[in-house]
Amino acid sequence: MKELVTADSCGDVMLGAWRSRTATKALLVAGIVAVGAYAVGDLLSGLLYERYSFKDQWISELTAFGSPVRPLMVAVILVHGLLLVAFGVGVWRSADCRSLRWVGLLLIAAGLVGFPTHTVFAMSSRGMEGGFNDTMHVALSSVFSLIVFAAVILSAVAYRGWFRLYSIATLLVVIGFGGATSIAIRGIEENHTPWAGGFERINAYAYLAWLVVLAVTVMRRSLTRATPEKGVAEVAQTREPSMAARG
Repeated sequence: MKELVTADSCGDVMLGAWRSRTATKALLVAGIVAVGAYAVGDLLSGLLYERYSFKDQWISELTAFGSPVRPLMVAVILVHGLLLVAFGVGVWRSADCRSLRWVGLLLIAAGLVGFPTHTVFAMSSRGMEGGFNDTMHVALSSVFSLIVFAAVILSAVAYRGWFRLYSIATLLVVIGFGGATSIAIRGIEENHTPWAGGFERINAYAYLAWLVVLAVTVMRRSLTRATPEKGVAEVAQTREPSMAARG
């Protein structure tokens, strides 16, 4: 009987910890850490890649087959993706409206789509013969973009005021520089893609900045409306009556 009571008590404590504001805050902070990991990985990988041009080459070329820094950048993408999934769970848990719940689910989907995009279906490096992996890379990148568009739009629906304006501005930047990047790709056959990397990085970092702002906004709003956190001692107290009844 004592073993059963102990197991039940531990389960309640773990459940209480998972449902706590601390756990939710940690999941939301994961979004900020995800952005930091991506930025550091992009910078470090680009510096280690000899003759790599941040201005003229895409971020995807760091994870491309044939890239000398592929193992490093793939590891960064995997860490970023896991943290983004955790962040999506945090947004979903903190949501007080349907649109924000969908934002959380879409962020989870974005994190999951990023895995095959840069691992199994990474693009081929310049000078290599293209294949099915390149076709799938473009397709999955398009899916990722659509997911991001939907998430940004729904976040604007969830939060009014300055955040809505900020989200709309982010969407315009992402669309505009995404279009500029797609134009720059036309010179890939001639290995002439001026500003392709610069345009893509403006696109990517506008989205990453939105993730940080979203994380901070959700944390502030969720914590202001939250009730006092239930601690371990409170969970133990709620178990005392049932324990006494069992005795």
